[in-house]
Amino acid sequence: MVTRFRITASIACAAAVLASGVLGSGPVAASAPTPTPTSTATPGLTPGPVQTANPAPSVPVPPVPVGLPDGIEELASYVGQVACDPTAKPGVLALGRLLTATYPGTSFGIARICGSGRSEHYEGRAVDWMNSVRVPQQAAQADALIAWLFARDSTGRPDAMLRRLGIMYLIWNNRIWGGYSADRGWLPYRDCASHPEASYDTTCHRDHIHLSLSWSGAMARTSYWTGKVAVADYGPCRPADLNWAPPYRAPNPLWCPPYPQVTAAKDASAVLVGLTAYSGAVVRRGSTGPAVSAVQRAVDVTVDGVFGPRTEAAVVAFHRAQGLPVTGVVDAATWRALLRVAVRTPTPTPTAGGSSSPPAMADPLAQHRHLVLRYGARGEAVRSVQRALGVRPTSGWFGPITTATVARYQRVHRLPVTGVVDAGTWRTLGA
Repeated sequence: MVTRFRITASIACAAAVLASGVLGSGPVAASAPTPTPTSTATPGLTPGPVQTANPAPSVPVPPVPVGLPDGIEELASYVGQVACDPTAKPGVLALGRLLTATYPGTSFGIARICGSGRSEHYEGRAVDWMNSVRVPQQAAQADALIAWLFARDSTGRPDAMLRRLGIMYLIWNNRIWGGYSADRGWLPYRDCASHPEASYDTTCHRDHIHLSLSWSGAMARTSYWTGKVAVADYGPCRPADLNWAPPYRAPNPLWCPPYPQVTAAKDASAVLVGLTAYSGAVVRRGSTGPAVSAVQRAVDVTVDGVFGPRTEAAVVAFHRAQGLPVTGVVDAATWRALLRVAVRTPTPTPTAGGSSSPPAMADPLAQHRHLVLRYGARGEAVRSVQRALGVRPTSGWFGPITTATVARYQRVHRLPVTGVVDAGTWRTLGA
């Protein structure tokens, strides 16, 4: 990244913020008429973002780089979040530092753990700059920044700094503005106007400004940083059979195909429903969140939403069992295999008494010794083997952990190491 001025202020700790409500084809806005901008800030809860061409001289604005090109970027189209890659992108980090350098004492937050909704925070492509409309100085700072972003340049072009930074949309104080619908101006955000109470300040973006960036802006390729007009970059594309795309790797000059969301069948198991929802999200050791929990349920390890050593070992065992490259990373190929196994694995049918397990017998192993159990098996016979071998939890699903444990048992007892519970393994177990 090439910058033409040095930002020397250090980054303050970012405050915890909530999701910005980005869903579907664009951020959620109410269908009310475009509000008339106000011209001055007022203490406390102001009616909306101030869009003055000349902010108060006592309030600073960010510097304008020297040597900007004659050309300028078009307003950013809406390219919503499709990948799970919550690491701060260079242009977003540079923007956050620019804001805290211009307005000392403020802070910002960027990355957020991938959740069930959609947000550019999940791609490290959005920044929340912390200011409150209830603090006059902070409200004035926010209004000054907005005025600077939307001001005309020396040639009369509107929204100049907003375009040169690659800002796709922003939300502040009950209102939302998007470059993809600039002709509509600022719109009411959700139903925030009817919730002036302080408990809604984060949801309604009254204690921070949310700024989502285009991919060119997020990767610091726009003219504000480089002195060259950026070309359009539409980011990673998701495949038709998965719900999440791989992380950003290189510029993409073409629009992604608009595939419909993938959903599980109505009678699908809870494991399959979870896998389908997060399918395609690349998770690895160190990842956290509901996508990790979905994988943990599928590979039969403790579900805590943290991709630690045990989860990695289970994924490695799954890779081996499925003949996949043994990486320990849940990538697109792993998701497809997890989905195939989950589809093939039947859901236990409850008995009349409401239990999916048969009545206990005096010898819990002997009753099953006629069975051959292998990867994908499910039921009380699997639970019996898991109890005998100390596999936890005793889920009744013959997954990668159970397969690996059986293989170790066979190795220790000098049996053919197959990971399959056959007649010889049953006998050794005492059945």
